[in-house]
Amino acid sequence: VSTQSTGSSMGIKNLDRILRHMDEKLWSIKNNHTLEKVAHTFHMSELCSRASYYFHLLIAIPMDVSMCGCITDVSNNVILPEIELLAMKKKFPGITSGAAPGRPGNGAWPINYAFNNPHNDNRVAYRRILRDFDFCGDEEDVFDRVAEELDDHDEGECDHLDDELAWAKWRRGFKNMNDYDYYQFAVYMHCKLREF
Repeated sequence: VSTQSTGSSMGIKNLDRILRHMDEKLWSIKNNHTLEKVAHTFHMSELCSRASYYFHLLIAIPMDVSMCGCITDVSNNVILPEIELLAMKKKFPGITSGAAPGRPGNGAWPINYAFNNPHNDNRVAYRRILRDFDFCGDEEDVFDRVAEELDDHDEGECDHLDDELAWAKWRRGFKNMNDYDYYQFAVYMHCKLREF
C-alpha cells in the first residue's frame, strides 16, 4: 500500500490514511467503524491544534525547566501506567466497568478522556495503585487483574456513530477536555522535546 497521500492538507492526509486501512478491522481503534476513526482523528488534530497555542507560549515565555525531570519521568509518575491502562481499555472495552466484562465487546470506543474512577474522593490513592500496577505477564492474567484491581466504572463503550443521537453523545465527549488539559499536554511535549 502506498504511503503517499492524495492531498496536501492535514485533514485530507488523515482521511486518506484511515480510508486506506478501512477494511482492516484491527487497525487503529478496535471496534470503531470508519466514521468513528475519522471522528477520533479529527479530535486528536483538534487536541494538537489547541495545545500548540500553549506550546508556542512556552517557547516565547520560557518556563522553569527544572520541573521537566519530574514531568517526563514516566517510570515514576503515572503517565506510563495510564497509557498502558488506556491500551487495555481500547483492546477490551468495559474491562474496568466492575461488571466482569467478557473478552472484547463490540461497541465503539468513546471519545471521552475524563479520568473516571470510583475513588474520586481519594484520587491520590487510586493513582498510587495505578502507578504500582504490573501490566506485564500473560494477557489473560493481566486482563483479570486489571478488571479486579483497577475498577473505575468506565463502561468503555458507547453507541456506534450511526445517527444524530449518537453524534450528540460523541460531541459531549469532545468537550471533556479544557484549556488546562491542553496546557498540560503542551507542557509535557515541551519538556519531552527538550530531551532531543
